[in-house]
Amino acid sequence: MASALEGVLKTVGFIVLAALPLVILWFILRRMSATARSTVKTGLRLHPPRRISGTSMTLVMVDGKEDREHYFFDAESFYLRRGPVPTAVPLSQITSVTRTSDVIYGRYVWQVCFSKASGRKCVTFTNNLTLFNRDFLLFLEAVRKANPLATVERAGVLF
Repeated sequence: MASALEGVLKTVGFIVLAALPLVILWFILRRMSATARSTVKTGLRLHPPRRISGTSMTLVMVDGKEDREHYFFDAESFYLRRGPVPTAVPLSQITSVTRTSDVIYGRYVWQVCFSKASGRKCVTFTNNLTLFNRDFLLFLEAVRKANPLATVERAGVLF
């Protein structure tokens, strides 16, 4: 009888030990997402501008030299920087932020579409989201707040 009880306790112990890292990771991710939402909802000032793109694979020519695209945001605008002068797009003009099926260096490519006077424009980039850098989550929440009708997908460290 004692050996059967020991076997059950060992099995339960192994299950708890195996599930513990997953529960801790889930808790950290939930906490990170909740903190990002509360930062935007409480109206805390976001330090301008915050970078949300990873290293760009797109090379552009600026003044005869190769340069990469970079994407930033602050509380009011989304910035596309090609060269020294960024282009600002108000967050309220963003119509969608969606994850594509493309993967670069293990990260999904995200597409941000916005409306301009000349029509709809979309840009794609990989985000720089990590456990310690939540700027992309803050961007998603800022877009949701600025334009409730925009299609904004959820993001996580693994995608």
